[in-house]
Amino acid sequence: MKLINKDYWKSLINMAVIKFLVLRTLKTNPSHGYGILNQVKEFTQGCCTPTYGSVYPILKELCEEGYAEVKFETVNNRERKVYYLTEQGEQAYLQAKEAWQDILPFLNKVMSEEVDGDGDN
Repeated sequence: MKLINKDYWKSLINMAVIKFLVLRTLKTNPSHGYGILNQVKEFTQGCCTPTYGSVYPILKELCEEGYAEVKFETVNNRERKVYYLTEQGEQAYLQAKEAWQDILPFLNKVMSEEVDGDGDN
């Protein structure tokens, strides 16, 4: 059963955190896919493990839905896709940030309360 598998829960959390951090990265600085992956890795400090298989579908979705756009730039004689947030993407980031700010205090409170038989604080 999935619900008793810690990796299942980590996977769900990773998807949400990585999507938020991709937006956060692009809000700070437009970047190519590899740079975004590295920035997200740095943000998470090993907590969530972003992969190309998780970051590139997010970038594709953001572009298809108008939250980001791609421009081609030449770096060291190589053409790279550089991702930029659109105005709609900036609004999406702000809404995501507010949602995380709303839920994190609640999660911290609930996680710190002891539950009978839990064994964790």
